[in-house]
Amino acid sequence: MPAAERYRPRPHDEDQQLIHFLGRKVAESDRRFEAIDHRCDRGEATRGEHDERFREILDHGDEISRRLERLEQEYQAILQGLRRIENLRSRERGRRAVLERALEELKRQAAALQARIQELEQRVRG
Repeated sequence: MPAAERYRPRPHDEDQQLIHFLGRKVAESDRRFEAIDHRCDRGEATRGEHDERFREILDHGDEISRRLERLEQEYQAILQGLRRIENLRSRERGRRAVLERALEELKRQAAALQARIQELEQRVRG
């Protein structure tokens, strides 16, 4: 079919039908865009709420980190104090052992002196 035969003017009622059809499609598309826009607005509001909540969580996490760091410092200070106490006790045990040996030696010497005194007393009496 030649191009001239394919083109024929549309009657007025077909134009009206096309205008009505296109108008419905535009209105439908407009409603869809409004729904999408409304969902985007809700998403933005929700995102803002989530951002605020995440900031709160991050702040809370920072506070926990600070507390843990302080506890770690206190723990290290306690460990150092315990080490000093253990070193002092170890030295005191060494000193005590020396004193106990010296005391045992003094007791032995006192017993020997006591025996010698008794021996001398028996000789004098005897």
